Amino acid sequence: MKSATRVLVLLAVLLSAGCLSTAPTAEQTQTATATASSTPTPPISDDEAIERATTYHEAQMLDSIEYDEYDVGRPTTRVTNRAERGVYVEVEQGYSHTSGGVRVNHLTEAKYFVNETTIRQVY
Repeated sequence: MKSATRVLVLLAVLLSAGCLSTAPTAEQTQTATATASSTPTPPISDDEAIERATTYHEAQMLDSIEYDEYDVGRPTTRVTNRAERGVYVEVEQGYSHTSGGVRVNHLTEAKYFVNETTIRQVY
């Protein structure tokens, strides 16, 4: 009788601990994998962050140009990091002007932290 009681107690412990349950379904496995991701999902997409950073960068650059005639190049951008609260974006953009008959080229570079409400230049 003692061995039957021990077996029943052991079985009850294993069942309550979940050791004898069925294997997880594919959906449960995918959910667990998705929630265990090491890369945080920011509240803004990379494309939207790049668009906002580029627009802000160009506005800042144009405000700083002190020449009447100039040409602005296409920006080069890349996402450098993603955080829970936003995305870090690097922007490079050139412009040129003529000074004293000589064509002068400039390159502006900046890194921005971007989310739904903030665009902040970081150094």
